[in-house]
Amino acid sequence: MEKIDRKYDLILFDLDGTIFDTAETILNSLRATIEYAGIRKLTKEEEWSFIGPPILKSIKKYYPELSDEEIDKLVEYYRAYYIDNELLKAELFPGVLETIISLRDNGYKVALATYKIMKCVTPLFENKGMTKYFDSIRGSVAESGLTKADIMKLAMEDCKVTDVDRVCMVGDTEYDLRGAIACDMPFIGVTYGAGIKNLTEEEKNYKKYIALVDRAEDILKYV
Repeated sequence: MEKIDRKYDLILFDLDGTIFDTAETILNSLRATIEYAGIRKLTKEEEWSFIGPPILKSIKKYYPELSDEEIDKLVEYYRAYYIDNELLKAELFPGVLETIISLRDNGYKVALATYKIMKCVTPLFENKGMTKYFDSIRGSVAESGLTKADIMKLAMEDCKVTDVDRVCMVGDTEYDLRGAIACDMPFIGVTYGAGIKNLTEEEKNYKKYIALVDRAEDILKYV
């Protein structure tokens, strides 16, 4: 195998839309929750905006008329439906596993940094045989209040990497980019997930935005 000239020590990956194609599983669960609650249906654009941020934040955004108690019940129903009916239907994007194996073979540490709650992350990774490829697996714990940057920093601590310039975040949404910016960390975006949208001029011109790639394998060109 051709060796890579390593620019980084640690590669952080988002989960939804970066490692796993979870779009339909999330949207199916969202639609079931809306039908259960009898609240207004969302447009397709609104539905897709649920992929990336925490579910609680998105429900509050689109249903401001609901009380905190009503929102908590919807989040509880969504998560239960997702775990029971949709979670394990997610599939790896093409080339992702091969890319992660190549990174590890070339001496990189690989970690997960996702907003997804660990109650979902752990069974998904175990079912798909992915746990063994990661030096750290970090997600949210219920409504812990952790930001994306917080989760990324925890993964760095697990991997004992302290220099943010030796770490690269890989993700498919603006939330991943914003986490990288908050950490002052290099970032690679992928186009095959939900898509990086609604960026400010500052975010578009982030000096450590390394590349936007169409295939998982292309990540290797930039790390």
